[in-house]
Amino acid sequence: MHPDLERLLELQAKDLVLLDTEVRLKALAEEIGALDGALERAGEAASAAERKLAELIKKREELEKVIEAQRAQQERRRTRIEQVRTAREVQALMTEMDQARSVVARSESDWVKAAELTQQQETAVAEAKAQLSALENDQTGERARLADAKAALEEERETARQDREATAGTVERTLRLRYDRLWSSRLAVVVVPLRGDACGACYTAIPRNRRSQIRAGTHIEGCEACGVILYPVDGAE
Repeated sequence: MHPDLERLLELQAKDLVLLDTEVRLKALAEEIGALDGALERAGEAASAAERKLAELIKKREELEKVIEAQRAQQERRRTRIEQVRTAREVQALMTEMDQARSVVARSESDWVKAAELTQQQETAVAEAKAQLSALENDQTGERARLADAKAALEEERETARQDREATAGTVERTLRLRYDRLWSSRLAVVVVPLRGDACGACYTAIPRNRRSQIRAGTHIEGCEACGVILYPVDGAE
């Protein structure tokens, strides 16, 4: 085997180790993201409950102002009754007060409903906050575990990266650039064995003279179909 191919295979092995750490880090990030998502949804539910409560409190307070104004008007009507002179005027004011009393009663009924809804929503807010707090507590241990695992994997990745770079420095520059370009564009390994008379990646037949050069270790050849770099398998003819 060509000596540069041996170094290239070693580099590929280091890249596969580095890739494995990246895959595991991505999986950890997804687990952390799932925890964040659950916490975010619980937080949004609590916030939505608080916003609804604020709206109900505002409505209740507005009704209180309306009722207060209506009662003040009724009091003024009672005062006017004492000042009017004729029975006709008294009757008109009494009729007006009866109608206003019905309006006040409806407003008071609306206030009672608003107060009940407000109380119910206060309970809903308390429950939503309790659920959020419980979720935060439940996640504490899992987050600690994931944080430790992430720190360990990041350290492992950095060690693998340094190891990879050290090996990459031993590969001839032009060949390394070719390899890096292939590695960045493929989802599989880029240095593959010659299987019989075909490429081990796409199984395209390789011309006899090129197969002979690969097996003799005199040339570094690639597959013209898929572009991978080929190396001979020990004992293959």
